[in-house]
Amino acid sequence: MKPEITTLRKFRDMIAYMNLPVFSYIDNDDFAIIKIHEMGLKMPYITPTFRPDFYTLIIVSEGKGTFMAGDHVFELGPQHVFMKYPDSYLSSGWTESPVGYNISFTEEFLTKYFPDGIDEIPVKDITNAFNYGLSDDDYKSFDDICAEMYNEAISSSNNRYEMIANLLIHFLLLIQQHQNKIKLEIQNEKNALILASFIKNVDQNFNMLLSGESTTVLRTKEHSKLLNVNETFLSKVISKTSGRTINQWINDRLIDEISYLLKNTHRPIPEIAQMFAFNDLGYFYTFFKRNTKTTPSSVRNDFNALDSDRTHVYRGDVVKIRTNW
Repeated sequence: MKPEITTLRKFRDMIAYMNLPVFSYIDNDDFAIIKIHEMGLKMPYITPTFRPDFYTLIIVSEGKGTFMAGDHVFELGPQHVFMKYPDSYLSSGWTESPVGYNISFTEEFLTKYFPDGIDEIPVKDITNAFNYGLSDDDYKSFDDICAEMYNEAISSSNNRYEMIANLLIHFLLLIQQHQNKIKLEIQNEKNALILASFIKNVDQNFNMLLSGESTTVLRTKEHSKLLNVNETFLSKVISKTSGRTINQWINDRLIDEISYLLKNTHRPIPEIAQMFAFNDLGYFYTFFKRNTKTTPSSVRNDFNALDSDRTHVYRGDVVKIRTNW
């Protein structure tokens, strides 16, 4: 059995869908912090698959779990900090009871309560997520901030969201210090802004493809029009700033989204191809094999062959989970 993919995007809707407690202090969709160990999760536990419209932060002091962000797998354990960006698939499973915090926030939250801090969101790469194991001292810094944030969230203070936004920026700045895997050489603020806007537009394009609102994969010409810059200039900025071409960004995203659906859904391959504007099925197979050295059918079949006897609790039912998930 594969965890179902839902159309839910908001944090409170997702919690309610999993029959987990929606605490009364969580009073909007732009920010929430919960203590994971107070959620009543029965081990082992697996979630449905969502495509959140918010940032997700997980800080774990105890427990073990596996998170899938798009087609990428992240193993969480004691003293780990995990961050996932909006607009990519997310599912998770816990094998040992977690102790820690789950934080969700939107860009709109920071824009409203700390507009000067919005630029402090760490730059993402194609994986859409980060996962760091921390030393005792580094972990304590994150844990202390979460404790302060939680206390503000459950308080009745009139300016609690302003305080939370400040603490959240501090949290994000600490993450930036651990972002050693990102090899971006930001040349100047203008180029950094162009790169961030380009990535945001790529996310929006793929969201519209998946929802059926668009049937076109935007390429250099369309992205240059959206950003109101020359095509050649945009290509140079993206390549110089990120070390990857525009086509590499888009093709990698295509492979990531397609691979996820091949592995985690039963959708027919022609339907998946159509979702991403491949009207010629032969070209779809050629594109996929050129970029992965394998075929869509092989990806699906090989992944399905990895079913194991491990089980998780999923919405009250015991289900199997793959060993490499």
